[in-house]
Amino acid sequence: MSTVLAKSPVDEMPPEVVDQLPTDVVQDLAEGVIEKIPEEVIDRLPESVVDRIPDHLLEAVGADPLLAGILVGVGALAVVVFLWGVVKSAWKAAFFAVVVGGAAWFWYFNIR
Repeated sequence: MSTVLAKSPVDEMPPEVVDQLPTDVVQDLAEGVIEKIPEEVIDRLPESVVDRIPDHLLEAVGADPLLAGILVGVGALAVVVFLWGVVKSAWKAAFFAVVVGGAAWFWYFNIR
């Protein structure tokens, strides 16, 4: 029975790239502690080095603009609906206060 050794992510990168990475990141990748190179490390590397790292080892950098737009739109709509609810409740409370106040004054002056 033969055993197949799994390739380490470090083995997939050129030696020049491995030399540019911090030793703790290389060790964590080799041991399987992390699966991708952290974004903070990627930001510190030269662009020529980042281009030579396989895509599946890069942590996602940046956000999806469509998703960001949708989230901003949903957030804005939620704020508008919240403000509409506050204004509507304020008008209901004001109308209720006028009715109760008017009834109290009417009752007060008719009892005397």
